[in-house]
Amino acid sequence: MQLDFNSIFWKTWGVNHRVYTFEDVYRIKNKDTNKEKKKFFKFKNSQNMRDDDFIELLYKEANIFYLLFDNLFYKVENDISLEFIKELNNITFTYRFLDIFEIQNIEKTVNIFSFQIAYILENISKLGINISLFEESLKTNSFKPYILNYGKISNKNQNGIAHDLHTTFYNLSEVMSANYHSDMKDIDQTKVFVNNLIKWNKGSLPEFFKIIVMNVVFFSKKQKYEQRSQLILMLILRALLHIKREFNIDEEIEDQFLEKLENFRKIIKEKIDNKDFEKLNKFKLKYCIDFKKVLSEQNNSDSFDLNILFKYTVPFFSDIDKVNIEDDLLNKMIKYFKKYKVALLE
Repeated sequence: MQLDFNSIFWKTWGVNHRVYTFEDVYRIKNKDTNKEKKKFFKFKNSQNMRDDDFIELLYKEANIFYLLFDNLFYKVENDISLEFIKELNNITFTYRFLDIFEIQNIEKTVNIFSFQIAYILENISKLGINISLFEESLKTNSFKPYILNYGKISNKNQNGIAHDLHTTFYNLSEVMSANYHSDMKDIDQTKVFVNNLIKWNKGSLPEFFKIIVMNVVFFSKKQKYEQRSQLILMLILRALLHIKREFNIDEEIEDQFLEKLENFRKIIKEKIDNKDFEKLNKFKLKYCIDFKKVLSEQNNSDSFDLNILFKYTVPFFSDIDKVNIEDDLLNKMIKYFKKYKVALLE
């Protein structure tokens, strides 16, 4: 069981502190943080938890992640970037269900990540967006291809790139400070980014806000929908490299992931090209719990309908004999909740 999922989740994206509202990502002081903190920790004193509360707890980080980008991405016609964020959240929610049922199945976990990322990649490719920088960076385990590509197209050396990054960082920080009170650390010298570039070229991972800065600089001349898709790809890259290092993923599992990623991409591309979306959706249910559909089918009900949840979880667990969703879910939720309470009290 992941006892501190909040920290684990946000560190994956390059946010090295707890997050209770999306403003916390930028260290913006806001009145909602304390309220959400109290709500988050109230569970340690409660004797029971409603199904709705439990689902809200499980989806807390993913929901904030969505709100973060819903706030960041102002509305642009034909832009479906937020749909990709929902697909990333499917990974989070599915992984948490494996945690609830205490299933340590490497193949199942690899399938979740490889299928969902393949699904996102092929849907981005369908938009005519070049994803070669992501592919190359995944092979080199660093952001170096992004940095080299910008240097090439802008005809700038490392100092010039650092200057552009610093200027954009300063401008974004100024906009933020004009509207909010933020504790985000100022960067007042270009040489900080010179040092960053040296580290990033060698494989160090940028923080969340610096990835946004890189994206603004590197893709400023692209249309907004493409720039946003590239940001999502950069964040996926960062997450994959972080997970690999943080959890000491060995070479065998990494190779398994890359092989499955490639195979899933071929299958998904074929189904997209043939417009066979019904079969693609059924295929998808084998490899993740499509929580965005679970939410969309709740029909704005005040109470969470577990039958809808069962509809999307049963196919995912169908190949694991020891799991019976309808019979076991409530008991597993209670057991998970008790462990969670103990973790909060420690």
